[in-house]
Amino acid sequence: MHYIGKLVEMPGVIAAGSFTYKGEVIKYLGKLTQKEAQQLSSLCVANLRSVRMQGNMLQALTAYKPGNERCGLHSAKGWIVHGAQQTVCVVSDSFCILKNSDGSLNDILHFMLNETKKAKDHLI
Repeated sequence: MHYIGKLVEMPGVIAAGSFTYKGEVIKYLGKLTQKEAQQLSSLCVANLRSVRMQGNMLQALTAYKPGNERCGLHSAKGWIVHGAQQTVCVVSDSFCILKNSDGSLNDILHFMLNETKKAKDHLI
C-alpha cells in the first residue's frame, strides 16, 4: 500500500502504517516508535482475523433466503475503536490513529476504503 504517505498528511492523523498478514510492520509514518508500530501491527492482525471470522459467520447466517435476496451481510474489511480522544481505524492491511478533535473519521475511512478496494483480503 503506497497511500500511507497521503493518509498521514490528512487532518488529525497522528500515525499511519501498513503491515503483513503475519503482523510484521511494512511501513509506518507519524508519531510512533518502531516498537509501538510493531505492537500495533500485531494487534491489528489479531483483531482483524477475529472480526473477519465473525463476519464470515454472519455472512453464512444471513445468506440468500427465498423472496429476500438482499438480506445477506458481507465479511468485514476492517475494524474501528473510537475512544474519547483518539480512534484507531484498520482497513485491510493498514492502520491509522486519528485525533478525534482534529480530523474526520468519515473522511479517513472513505479514503482508506477507496485505496484498498483491490486489496487481497483473502489472506486474513
